[in-house]
Amino acid sequence: MTPTNRSHRGETGAVGKIIAVWLIAVGLVGLAAIDAGSIAFTKFRLADTASTASTTAANSYRATHDENQACQAALDVVTTQGEGAKFANQGCVVNTATGTVTVTLRKEAKTILAGRFSFTKKYTKVKASETNGPTTL
Repeated sequence: MTPTNRSHRGETGAVGKIIAVWLIAVGLVGLAAIDAGSIAFTKFRLADTASTASTTAANSYRATHDENQACQAALDVVTTQGEGAKFANQGCVVNTATGTVTVTLRKEAKTILAGRFSFTKKYTKVKASETNGPTTL
C-alpha cells in the first residue's frame, strides 16, 4: 500500500456527505422562500380587499348616512373577494365627520412550514387596515 492511499482513507464518502448537506440546506431555503412569498402575497391581497371594502363602504355611507348599511356593504365585498378573510376587532369604523371608513381584516396565510412551528406561526397571521373616503367623479 502506498502512503497516498492511507492518507485519504479517512475522507472516503466526504464529497457525498457534503452534497447531501447542501441539498438539504438548499431545500430548506427554498421552502422558506415559498412560505415568505405566500405570506407576502396574502398580505397584498388582504390589503387590496380592505381597500376595496373601505371605498365601497364609504360610498354607501355617503348615499345612505347609515353606518350599519355601510359596514354591511364592506362585509359583502369581503365575503365575495376575501377568500377566508374576516373582520378584525373594530373591523369597520365609520368616521361620520369626514365620511371615511376604516376596514381592518385578518387572515391566516397558507404556508408549508411556517404554520407548523410555534415560533413562526405568528408570521402567518396577516392583518391589513385601509382607510378610504367615497370616490369622486
